Amino acid sequence: MQKSKLVLINIIICSLCLAILLSACQRNGQTELIEVPAITADPQQGSTPQNTKSTEVTSLNTPPAHPSPVIPPDFTPPAPKSEVTYDQYLPQNIKAMLELPENVSWTTDSFNTDYYITAIDLKNRNALDAATQWTYVLVAPFFTVTDEITLRELSPFLSHFTNKNGDLPDERILIQDDDFDAVRKLAGIEKTSTKGIKKVANGSIKPDPSGDYWAIIPFEQLSPEWKVIAIDGVSPLDHKFNPDKYAFTMHIALMSVIELAGEGTARLFPDFFPVPNRNPDQLTSLIMTGVTAMARDTAFIMETEGVLFPGTEIRDLMRAADLTHISNEVSFYEGCKFPDPDYEGFIFCSNPEYIKLLDDLKADIIELTGNHNNDVYALYKVDSVPFTLDLYREYGMQWYAGGVNIAESKKPLLIEHNGNRLAFVGCNSYGPEMAWASEDGSGAAPCEDFGWIKDEIKRLRAEGYLPIVTFQSQEYYIREPHSSEVRDYLDVAGAGAVIVNGSQSHVARAIEFYDKSFVHYGLGNLFFDQPDYYITYNSFIQEHFFFAGQHISTRLHTITIEETGKPRPMTLDERQDFLAVIFWHSEHLGRRQ
Repeated sequence: MQKSKLVLINIIICSLCLAILLSACQRNGQTELIEVPAITADPQQGSTPQNTKSTEVTSLNTPPAHPSPVIPPDFTPPAPKSEVTYDQYLPQNIKAMLELPENVSWTTDSFNTDYYITAIDLKNRNALDAATQWTYVLVAPFFTVTDEITLRELSPFLSHFTNKNGDLPDERILIQDDDFDAVRKLAGIEKTSTKGIKKVANGSIKPDPSGDYWAIIPFEQLSPEWKVIAIDGVSPLDHKFNPDKYAFTMHIALMSVIELAGEGTARLFPDFFPVPNRNPDQLTSLIMTGVTAMARDTAFIMETEGVLFPGTEIRDLMRAADLTHISNEVSFYEGCKFPDPDYEGFIFCSNPEYIKLLDDLKADIIELTGNHNNDVYALYKVDSVPFTLDLYREYGMQWYAGGVNIAESKKPLLIEHNGNRLAFVGCNSYGPEMAWASEDGSGAAPCEDFGWIKDEIKRLRAEGYLPIVTFQSQEYYIREPHSSEVRDYLDVAGAGAVIVNGSQSHVARAIEFYDKSFVHYGLGNLFFDQPDYYITYNSFIQEHFFFAGQHISTRLHTITIEETGKPRPMTLDERQDFLAVIFWHSEHLGRRQ
């Protein structure tokens, strides 16, 4: 009995000690080594402790011996391995431009993929998804009269080779292998119904301005020898081009198979797609015009109807371009006489108020190759060129091919827009000598033997500029160029000029392409009266397009002059008849090469 009591007492004492130890460990929050007396129940020795041993007691709240690293609040755990499919009807060259993240790989298994790249319907577009757009262009040989067709005409042609209206070519339309399925999808035709399409090897479509074949090509592959054909009235060259309303723009997106909790793939795949192949931030448009001479009857109309009257019908066209060129042949002078509408002479003077017409048309670039820039000196013995240049400067206009001395007149005008580097240079080969600048006299840059201008073109080209050259040559009232013009213009084109124009011509004349250069022997009048010469009534306004540092296309606007000084856009019938004449003469030049 006594022994049982002792055992019970020992148990109670041990329990109290353990309770005290646990309480202390909880307060300290850490593991401690505590010396705990070992209780013996030997009745011979009573309750006196005989020995001690170390016992490890651990708190219930004790952290591990090696603390975990602190996790940043913006930490994103590595994504698991994922796979992406690329739809077969998408442009194949885009896939080669895509760089997948490290944890993502391509797959052809569309049933077990995580993400897929596909063409999307605009109605289902998610602004948070990674996306791009790819624009194709219907092109024809440059000397094609047709300007546009409808998708309702084009689709049957592509699928069944039917040409009810006769506006389409006699040959099948060329499409490169990489683009074949994409174009077929955009046109809405079945793979088995492509009788009007000729699939060709990548890179094998070569432009021919007088050729028989049309083609559908990516926008970035445009070349000046092609003519862009609008579809349903919309062209990728339009200033207000809306890719959402154009039949041949494909919208492409990276989609997720699983729900991304209100997010899109753009966050997971930043900067995944290339920029659209028609990137407006790389595009520049340039208007170029023929003869402007605000004198005689044209000046009389401006005085009686208002200074802006001559530009009323073409104002929107001229102002729409990024850059607008005017070849103004007559200097301004405050002492000009009131214009005589019956004057038939050739010594001119322009009222300084007339510059408001150029300003209203948003003229940026003034060409000074004209042979009337020193007429004021012949009339009044006053050099009005410095005053004229000050007036241009006041209105924010820049000039080239003329100046207060020969050194200034030969300087190129350099302009950079949207990454496109343009250089304007020109000269006067015809004269008269009084029109040429000298070491200390104002006037136009003389062409001399053309050596200096060819050297300048080569230098500019080596520096990354696209040289645009304009001439004041001998006047010929015929459509085809004189042999001397052909010699000089093509010589300059061969030196590296991308555009060569005859600014002097009152007559709209033939066009040719030489070593990829656009050569136009005469645009005709813009603002000048020649009522006795019917051939001078119809003229061109050129619109050139530059993209990613290249000259890619030229659009020809056609005008006819009314009321002796007011050009207006031609009607469709007038335009087609006019183009047919000019292109006939132009193709004749092409056969010469």
